[in-house]
Amino acid sequence: MKILFIALPKNIAEGAILQSAFRHPPVTYLWLASILEKGGHVVSILDALSLHLNEKDILQNIKEEEPDLIGFTVFTNAFYDVTYIAKRIKELFPKIRIAVGGYHVNSLSTDFYLDQIDYIFAGETEYSLLELANRLEKREESKDGILGLTYREPNNGEWVVNPPTVFRTNFDDQPLLPYEKILNNNYTTWWRAINPKRHKYMTTITGKGCPMKCSFCDISKTEGTKYRSMSVERVLDELTYMKNLGITHIEFLDPFFTVDIKRTVNIAQGIIDRKLKIEWGCTSTINIIKDAEYLKLLCDSGCRFIFYGVESGNPQILKREKRVTLNRVVDVVRMTQRAGLQAHCSFIFGLDGETEKTMQETIDFALRLNPNTASFSIAVPYPGTQMYSAYVKKGHMKTSNWRLYGGEDAVFETETVNATLLNNYLKKAHKEFYFRPSYLLKRLLSIRSFEEIKLYASFFYKMLFDVMAYKR
Repeated sequence: MKILFIALPKNIAEGAILQSAFRHPPVTYLWLASILEKGGHVVSILDALSLHLNEKDILQNIKEEEPDLIGFTVFTNAFYDVTYIAKRIKELFPKIRIAVGGYHVNSLSTDFYLDQIDYIFAGETEYSLLELANRLEKREESKDGILGLTYREPNNGEWVVNPPTVFRTNFDDQPLLPYEKILNNNYTTWWRAINPKRHKYMTTITGKGCPMKCSFCDISKTEGTKYRSMSVERVLDELTYMKNLGITHIEFLDPFFTVDIKRTVNIAQGIIDRKLKIEWGCTSTINIIKDAEYLKLLCDSGCRFIFYGVESGNPQILKREKRVTLNRVVDVVRMTQRAGLQAHCSFIFGLDGETEKTMQETIDFALRLNPNTASFSIAVPYPGTQMYSAYVKKGHMKTSNWRLYGGEDAVFETETVNATLLNNYLKKAHKEFYFRPSYLLKRLLSIRSFEEIKLYASFFYKMLFDVMAYKR
C-alpha cells in the first residue's frame, strides 16, 4: 500500500507558515519508511515544514500521491496543526486513513480520540505500523495483537487500546535509511554554514533511550532509561551509505550518543579507517567527558561540535538535573574547545527552584563559560515529565493550550517567577550572550565564505527583531 508521512509547518492551522533559519530533516520518518519499504510498501515523505509549503500545497500533493495511509509524528506544540490538517484531509479525501504517533501521543493518547484520526500508536511504532499496513493491504478487519495500537471498533465506534509495545533490543536489523527521499530539500546546519549546492546535510539516529532522567524531558519515559544502539559496524555502514549519497555533514540525534565511550571511540576510528571524510556532531552530557585524547580522536574523525545540556548556572539546580558542578562544566567546555571542537551549551529558565537570582546566575555563568554557541529557552513541562506532574500538583500550570508548549512562552508560574519575568530573562540572555562586542568580533573574524555571511546576517537579524524567530 502507499503511505505518506508529512512534516507540517508550524501554525499552519492558523494560516501562518513560520520559517526557521535552519532546515532539519525528519529522520523519524526515515526510520519508519525503511521498515515499511522492506515490508513491500511504497512510502513518500513530504517535508512541508522545510519546504515552506502551505495548506493548499499539501492538499495538492496528497491529491497527486493518492496515499492509502498518512502518518504524523506529533510533538506537543504541533497538536493543533496535525489535528487541523487531519480534519481537512478527511473532508477532502475520506477514504484515506490517518495514523498518529510521537511524544504527545505517548503521554496523552486520548487527545486524539477524534473523528479525523483512525489509528493511534504509542511507543516504538516501526513494526506495529508495518503490521497494520500489512493487514490493511490484505483487507483484514482484525487489529488484535498489534502492540501499541489504539483504534476504533468498527461496529460501535468505541476506542480499543491494545497492549503496549516492548522496546527493541536489536537495531542492527534496521534497514539503511532511505535518505534519498529527502536528499534534495536543501537542509542547512545550525553549526556550520554550508552551500546546499555543494554540500548535503542530514541527521541520523543510531540508538534510543537515555539514562539521565532530567525532570523536564520525556525521552526516558518514551524510549526507556537504557541506551539501545546499533553496533559500531552497523553505524559505519550507515555512514558509508550516506557518504556515497553525497552527504557531507551529519548530525547524530541520539539523545545520548556518547554514553558508551568505547563505542564512540570505535565509531570515530572507523570513520578514519574508512576515509569517509565527513563532518559530524552529536549530543553528550558533561559528566561522561573525562579524556582530552578522546575528544581529539573525535575531532580527527570529523566531529565538529558537541551539544551539552547545561541548563542552569545555579549550583543546586545544576547538581539536581545534571549531577555535575559548575567547575566540571567549565573544565569540559574548555577541554572540548582545546580539542578543536565547538561546544554548544543549552540553558533553561524556570526549572523547579528557579528565582530571578538563579536566572541571573545562569546568564552570568553562560557568559563566563563562553561556549561557541548557546541556546536559551523557557522550561516546558511536557505531559509525561516529572516537571509536569510536580507543577500540576503545585498548581503552577496556567494553560493547556498545547500551541504554547514550544519553549518560547511561559505556560506556568511559580511562587518565585512569573511569565513576564521568564520572558524578559529569555530575551535578556540571548541579547547579552550574542550581542557582546567580543562575541561579534570573534564571529566576524571566523567568516570564511559567503554562505557564512548570509547565515550570520539572517541569524542576527531575526534575533534582533524577534529573539526567538531563529528557532522557528
